[in-house]
Amino acid sequence: MSLHAPTIEQRLRQSLGDALRLAEPLRHHTTFRIGGPAEYFIAPESPEDMARAMQAAHALGLPVHLVGGGSNLLVSDAGLAGLTVVNRCAAIEFDGRAAHVGGGADYLGFIEVCRDRELAGLAYAAGIPGSVGGAVYGNAGCYGQDIGSRLIEGVIATLDGASVTTQPRSWFEFGYRDSRLKREPHALLSCVIELEPGQRSAIQGEIDEKLEIRRVKHPQWRFEPTAGSYFKNLPPGFQVPGLPHSPGTHRIPAGALLDACECRGLRVGDAMVFPKHANILVNAGHATARDVLALAEIMKARVRERFGVELEEEVMFLGERPDLSAVLGQTVA
Repeated sequence: MSLHAPTIEQRLRQSLGDALRLAEPLRHHTTFRIGGPAEYFIAPESPEDMARAMQAAHALGLPVHLVGGGSNLLVSDAGLAGLTVVNRCAAIEFDGRAAHVGGGADYLGFIEVCRDRELAGLAYAAGIPGSVGGAVYGNAGCYGQDIGSRLIEGVIATLDGASVTTQPRSWFEFGYRDSRLKREPHALLSCVIELEPGQRSAIQGEIDEKLEIRRVKHPQWRFEPTAGSYFKNLPPGFQVPGLPHSPGTHRIPAGALLDACECRGLRVGDAMVFPKHANILVNAGHATARDVLALAEIMKARVRERFGVELEEEVMFLGERPDLSAVLGQTVA
């Protein structure tokens, strides 16, 4: 009687159990509602399960892709080979003014938990979609503030799950919409955020104010799929004649250049520039990653030709890049 070696799926299931999924559509896990299937998929809810999943993938020679809340992310139409791990580690504990929070915790939900404990310092970020881990990865911020300035330390794991260490803020090398995690990929299992005493009513007032600003100017991402601001603002002090710097950041907004180039309403397939904000792309129906990438290239070309400025993407792309030549040859609506 011949014996057959177990398949990769069988070996993964031996380690990960029924939590493992095959061909999971990643459009269900991004705020853009775009993305092909993950070859293998799991969404661990504890740091131990996160490490176990990455160890299992490494043992089988599979690449690991990390996803948080799925915002600020565009996934290839071809999907992702290997194991995609969505961080669902969402535990939150407090020690005085320090919050110990899992990387998979919802960012707005975390801000509201802090409000309930009368801890201030993050209400400015109300309405930024995604997870705490994703916010740390991209050093999310607005109005001249960012999450990196409040991080005390983070617990990170290598992508093979073999090494779990606690690193201080300095390790992360935070910059504008940037951190060391982008250059040296690790899983952020949890982190400690420093807050300050505040009054619940005042914190709620700031949350309401920021949510209203976003309601008026931004798409409501739960109903109008988007990845948020697509391009980074220009470096501090960069001058473009006729365009002002944003208060508090000393940066010219990418949206100002895109507005000057009449980008609002541009469309490729079902990827469209949001009518109320030139630096936000939305999925107006059944947009593909290819549609989005082509539209972004057209926008960059307009800014390059008029201002000599090369816009840099803030939205991260995962997976195989498509050939855009056929799409870019089409007429843009």
